[in-house]
Amino acid sequence: MKRKKLVIISAVFLLCLLLFMQFGKSREQLAVRRSLESEIEARQKQILILENKYTSAESSEKTPVREQKYNLKDSTAQILAEIKLYDLELIDFSSGENELNLNLQGEFKSILSFIYYLETKLKFLEIAEFKIKDDSRNLFFFIKLKNELI
Repeated sequence: MKRKKLVIISAVFLLCLLLFMQFGKSREQLAVRRSLESEIEARQKQILILENKYTSAESSEKTPVREQKYNLKDSTAQILAEIKLYDLELIDFSSGENELNLNLQGEFKSILSFIYYLETKLKFLEIAEFKIKDDSRNLFFFIKLKNELI
């Protein structure tokens, strides 16, 4: 009988010890889970803030271009100076209030670089027409630029 009571008391004691250890581990896991959830929430807030900054920067970058009135005549001198930097030869050009026509001659790589410059740096101009003519040794191209704000 005493032996049976001793076994029961030891089993109850071991069971209580196991429950106590399990309770401690579950508390640790709960603390880790809460810290991870708070970290996830902080990162989500940071992502939202960065998204808002990016979209506001992107929209503010576009709005001044749309709101400002560019004068094509003022930009013509800049474009003509860039033509020389890209090793292109100006054959003829004409301009109006909202249109600039250029006839140029040069290498294909120079033409491509110049068009890339027009599309990236001069966002207020739109390429309305573009033609390339290949002569035996030279490459000619015609480009019509329009001021899209007018």
